[in-house]
Amino acid sequence: MYMLDKEQTLSDIVLNNAQCGLLIIDSDYLVVDSNSWFLNAAGLSPDGCLGEKIFTLFAFEQPKTLKRVIDQACQYGMASVLSSSLHPRLFPLKNRHHQPIEQLCFVTSIKYSGRRFCLIQVQDVTDPTAREKKLRHITTQLDKCSLALKYSPSSVAIFNSDGLIEFINPKFSEMTGLSESKILNMNYFSLTCISSYQLETEVWALLRDGQEWVGECLKRNINGQEYWTQDHIYPIQSHDGTISHYVAVQNDITQLRNITHEISFKSTHDSLTGLINRQEFERVVTATVAQAELATSNYLVCFLNIDKFKLINDTCGHAGGDELLYQFATICQSHFDKSHVIARLGGDEFATLITSDDSESAIRRMEALIDTIASFRFRWGESVFSLGVSIGLTIIDETIKNTDDVIKQAESACDIAKDFGGNRLHIYQADDKDLIQRQGDTYWAAKVNQALEADSFVLFAQPIIPLQQQDKISFEVLVRLKDQSGQVIAPGLFLPAAERFNLSHKIDKWVIDHTLDWLANHEHELSEIDHLAINLSGLSLNNHVLLAHIIQAIEARKIEPSKISFEITETAAIANLEQAQQFIDVLRCYGCKFSLDDFGSGLSSFAYLKNLKVDILKIDGMFVKDILNDVIDEAMVRSINDIGHVCGMKTIAEFVENAQVKQRLTEIGVDFGQGYGLGKPMPIDDILLSKLDVA
Repeated sequence: MYMLDKEQTLSDIVLNNAQCGLLIIDSDYLVVDSNSWFLNAAGLSPDGCLGEKIFTLFAFEQPKTLKRVIDQACQYGMASVLSSSLHPRLFPLKNRHHQPIEQLCFVTSIKYSGRRFCLIQVQDVTDPTAREKKLRHITTQLDKCSLALKYSPSSVAIFNSDGLIEFINPKFSEMTGLSESKILNMNYFSLTCISSYQLETEVWALLRDGQEWVGECLKRNINGQEYWTQDHIYPIQSHDGTISHYVAVQNDITQLRNITHEISFKSTHDSLTGLINRQEFERVVTATVAQAELATSNYLVCFLNIDKFKLINDTCGHAGGDELLYQFATICQSHFDKSHVIARLGGDEFATLITSDDSESAIRRMEALIDTIASFRFRWGESVFSLGVSIGLTIIDETIKNTDDVIKQAESACDIAKDFGGNRLHIYQADDKDLIQRQGDTYWAAKVNQALEADSFVLFAQPIIPLQQQDKISFEVLVRLKDQSGQVIAPGLFLPAAERFNLSHKIDKWVIDHTLDWLANHEHELSEIDHLAINLSGLSLNNHVLLAHIIQAIEARKIEPSKISFEITETAAIANLEQAQQFIDVLRCYGCKFSLDDFGSGLSSFAYLKNLKVDILKIDGMFVKDILNDVIDEAMVRSINDIGHVCGMKTIAEFVENAQVKQRLTEIGVDFGQGYGLGKPMPIDDILLSKLDVA
């Protein structure tokens, strides 16, 4: 063999410059020799290849095929061809672009020193057209990715393990306000985030551990404008698993956060005043109750109710009412510290949660607010109104178990303040007599509502006996409440509560309808009865809807109006004098009678009498019951009776308890008597069966 130098022969040069792979294997499957082409394609070095078993070096997809052809060449001298169609990738080889090589393999037997060896020649038969297509495809995909990054609405940056930025897209530059040349090699976190060192440390700890980080960051651009982004940072791993770079994708969520904040604000705040609403106030109180036992400060909850609000709202309209609420809220905000919580609960109801080291100072603050509101004047157009505020206060202490307790106590105390005329502060106390009374009224108000819904009121009637022979008997209709056990409850228990909670007009309507029904059902049995008297509360005298309903109900049942009389108290009539007279005039013109009940109890009874056109005067029983023993009472009865007759009215004396009183009243000339001495109240159906002394 021709020697080129000490190290190489001509055959070595040919072998290593061949444009195909050459591999020599012995009968034990050991690699005897290989050329550079094969080593490069296989990613092997000469030292790591020679003397190694071929099946150890490679993980073959078809090892049995290769073993068979090697055995045939070494043992029998047989040649073989492994086509690319059947065995396209016999060896796991790659070209310089790291793409798999499709192979055509020629296997021949060679002899050397009396031994047979297997020579494998590997030809690269990869379709060059397919390779170019793949390269073009990759190039196209890269171009698409480049365009996607360029026009992406998301800001993208790539930074290295030191945090230095090596790549950005245009959006990143736009968001920061800096050019690409200035951004590159800047620290990612110092450039973009308004964040603490602790947050940056936590992010790096995740990234270097191979984990992603997702979060929201407050940032500031070059102009000082702050904005919020949602960041997604994730590590880039190389083929050997090491992390050298990180990709950060940012999306501007400033507008979304603003909208979310606005929605959250609207859900927790009153739109008119800007104060927190009831739901948010109760949440704050709940949190306060939970920590009250451990706190050193005192917590007080106050309910505030604007006095005269309905009057101003009715006078000025809703726009005026809204302006009053806004101004009231403004006064409260200026009166309290920022640490105090102020809320509008709804309508003209407000509340505060006060934190104070001293309960007395907090109470003085609320009393000062009352003075401030009292000195304030609300102006709307040409009208000027003075205001007042009713305040109920409760202290959150160890007896408070939940938020409902706090709310109920403060609300109850506020109701007491209103009951006493308003423009005052009432402090809740568990043994408060006024509160206990009001709680009783609340109970009976609930019972009244239940009775109205269940139609469980019942009608009673008490006779009004003529004391002079020429008159017929009449009856005053009374209402009773029948509870679930069937017990009949006297009106003295539930009517005061109905008055307090503005339910009396509903009871009046129930009594009117059921009395008229009774009259319609017994029209042929009433020849000996002059009329039935129905009581009306003060609220009903202002109710034009009820007035129209009465007339419609009488006409619908075809009842003679003269069979009906309505009783109103002197106090209610005087309190609503103009409205009362209009109510009376309409029904009297229609044919109904009217009685003025409890006459004489007012301080100006006689002065008002000539202004009230009624048919009957009912003399207050306080003058009647002691008529036999008190000359002043007798004189009052005589005077009222005489004045009534002068005005053309009949008179009825109440509280006639015995025959002696009846006799004296007869002598005085009183027309009718009513009382237990003449007849007790009875179920209305029983009046047709009763045998009463009318002599």
